[in-house]
Amino acid sequence: MKQKMKTKDLIYAGAFAALYIVIMFIIVMACGAVPILYLITPLLVGIVDGTVYLLYTTKVQKTGAILILAVLFGLVTSTNHITSLFIAMIAGIIAELIVRAGDYKSRKLYGISYLVFNISMCGPFTMLIIAKQQFIDSCIPYYGQEYADKLSAMTPNWIVLVLIGLAIVGAAIGVLIGNHFMKKHFEKAGIV
Repeated sequence: MKQKMKTKDLIYAGAFAALYIVIMFIIVMACGAVPILYLITPLLVGIVDGTVYLLYTTKVQKTGAILILAVLFGLVTSTNHITSLFIAMIAGIIAELIVRAGDYKSRKLYGISYLVFNISMCGPFTMLIIAKQQFIDSCIPYYGQEYADKLSAMTPNWIVLVLIGLAIVGAAIGVLIGNHFMKKHFEKAGIV
């Protein structure tokens, strides 16, 4: 069992969470203006943030580190509905348990934990099931009625299952890229 988190670990957690969330926001904002690109953001975030997640989880090998990232991510993405926070917390707890099963030493389990963790990217999209019209209407002030109509047409109830699949595929690609960077750059530099 790993030690409790210390102040240094909490600082790392905050810094990496900020980096993870900023990257996510950049991707969502860059893709948000085109409905189809907006819908593939779980894939893109999974790919790009994979390295950040792996670096963070291998740097802060303490119980609760992943859950802190999940809670912060959930708080930021739950602006329209609290469901996003719950999904992020559940994904974070499961990811935490996966890493803990390997006693925080298994690179394979870190990768698997990210596959689960990235499902939290689908949290905001659950509004498409819970309150689709409210979600679509919230897009109108930013992107206009035509955008909202296209998004509505592209999002049947089962789209959330597709988004979960995209999140998992994106995370898998992110893990491959992240492991490559970890071996090639961060381990050689002594960062991890």
